[in-house]
Amino acid sequence: MEPTEEGFYSFSSQNSRELTEEDNEKLAKQTNISDFKERKLELEARKNWDKFYNRNKNNFFKDRNWSSEDLKIICPDIDFEKEIKYLEAGCGVGNMLFPLVAEIPKLKLFAFDFSDNAVKMLEERAKELGLSVATAVVDLSIPSISSPFEEQVDLATLIFVLSAIHPDKMQIAAENMRNLVKIGGSVVVRDYGINDHAMIRFGREARISDRFYVRQDGTRAYYFDLEELCGIFEKAGFRCERKEYLHRMTINHQKNLKAPRIFVQARFIREN
Repeated sequence: MEPTEEGFYSFSSQNSRELTEEDNEKLAKQTNISDFKERKLELEARKNWDKFYNRNKNNFFKDRNWSSEDLKIICPDIDFEKEIKYLEAGCGVGNMLFPLVAEIPKLKLFAFDFSDNAVKMLEERAKELGLSVATAVVDLSIPSISSPFEEQVDLATLIFVLSAIHPDKMQIAAENMRNLVKIGGSVVVRDYGINDHAMIRFGREARISDRFYVRQDGTRAYYFDLEELCGIFEKAGFRCERKEYLHRMTINHQKNLKAPRIFVQARFIREN
């Protein structure tokens, strides 16, 4: 593991991290929410995300300035000097899209999100920057046989999006992505991985089901097994081109705290 200037250690592998005895003790203390609350969360999923963006505006998530270099590494065969139709699926307020187009200006931009408030904020920022972005409000968890856009894209990203969807509906989400991406096009996924520090930190009455949790604000988070993620997209007609666990040891020197973060990352290519 090599330290980076941002204050964390970073490496990738085909395995998640092993849990410590303390981690297992914390997991054993976690308890499930009631069936009533689980149903309520599913019914109010859109409302909770709208509230989140209404409350936090565009101040909560930082722009993902790592995105352009990461994409070029994950997709070495894509010529980013040519026009690429790019979709940020589950765009939020555009924290991936705007830094990306600043580094790769020939991108033709498409974006959608579950939250109407998030899409409106993205549109306002695009207008301020003089950027043309085709936008839509889309719920990936509802089966669809069409795209909200006139064109299918060459490249789409799903960055911390699938984890917010109920596990029973993730297959639907992957199949909907097939409608949005042209044959031979790519979907790049980054999301939370099993045994992530944040998964261990959940307390009592926060677990919905295995590796699926609710935060205090009502939004939800699922923690993926890498093979499980690949299986979802392969079943939907994609080929897994690359897959890995990303290990990040974030370090707070002032508090002398270390947090082992685990993410999954994969690239899928539409075959049919």
